[in-house]
Amino acid sequence: MPAPRRTATRSRRPAAAPELREARASDVPALARMGAALAREHHRMDPARFFLPEEPIERGYAWWLGKELLNPRAAILVAARRGRPVGYAYGRIERRDWNTLRERCAVGVDLWVEKGERRRGLGRRLVEALAATFAARAEGRLVIQVAARNRLALGAFARMGFRETVVELARELEAPPPRPLRSGRRAARPPS
Repeated sequence: MPAPRRTATRSRRPAAAPELREARASDVPALARMGAALAREHHRMDPARFFLPEEPIERGYAWWLGKELLNPRAAILVAARRGRPVGYAYGRIERRDWNTLRERCAVGVDLWVEKGERRRGLGRRLVEALAATFAARAEGRLVIQVAARNRLALGAFARMGFRETVVELARELEAPPPRPLRSGRRAARPPS
């Protein structure tokens, strides 16, 4: 009986974690593609709440994020694998807002991780890096908004120490029927 053949075994090393860095102008096309995917995903979750920008959405995101790269109040971080962006986090410092009774703080606006990179802690790393970026700028709070139907993200953010502060509720309104005009009558004057 012949001896069993030995097969070469390749060691399967886990892929190195993506590098986190500040976004560069050369990243804008990839950021725009990911931002457009995020907008489309939100619109799919609740089309009545999240409008879908005009197509091509990527063009609008390229304009906006390209402009934000130059904004000293903004931070855009990229997760890159072998130089190719596979995720990003974007936030900005917002002034005190009397409408929401929110003090000046950092606001996390976008977080996206490509599907093949998810569930490996990359989103957490991006959020923690964004928080550290704003903490280094002496900001004392990071506020985020999460789509209510994104239960996975809500749980992940809670595990990172975020707490619920406001719950946005939406209701679609029907337009009231038009009021008939009465011919020959003048509008009543307000009391003096």
